[in-house]
Amino acid sequence: MAKTKELSKDTRNKIVDLHQAGKTESAIGKQLGVKKSTVGAIIRKWKTYKTTDNLPRSGAPRKISPRVVKMITRTVSKHPRTTRGDLVNDLQRAGTKVTKATISNTLRRQGLKSCSARRVPLLKPVHVQAHLKFAREHLDDPEEDWENVI
Repeated sequence: MAKTKELSKDTRNKIVDLHQAGKTESAIGKQLGVKKSTVGAIIRKWKTYKTTDNLPRSGAPRKISPRVVKMITRTVSKHPRTTRGDLVNDLQRAGTKVTKATISNTLRRQGLKSCSARRVPLLKPVHVQAHLKFAREHLDDPEEDWENVI
């Protein structure tokens, strides 16, 4: 199932107010256009914690701040040959200790994938001479001739 957006604080407070006014969960859901199960969950949360705010979630906080994520993304976009090790060293100089895996995960979250340059055979001296010869022959060709070349 897809993850849905959280209800606004205002809507959650309305649900609690209507519940205190004596309305049923299904009536509140119909009135506000919210599922009955959602209404029930919000009411249970309010009864338990006396708040409708988002509670802290489990898990470790991110090591890399959103600002550093932008910096990393910008660096990799401008210089695609930057290695993860270079980025780790840059961040370490800035005071953030992270691993290469953290850098990889961050870049992947930003939609950037790693890739290796394709291996191509090196040009032989004969090919280099052929390129040079062609270039010298067509050095003075007018631009109109090149418009026909795909």
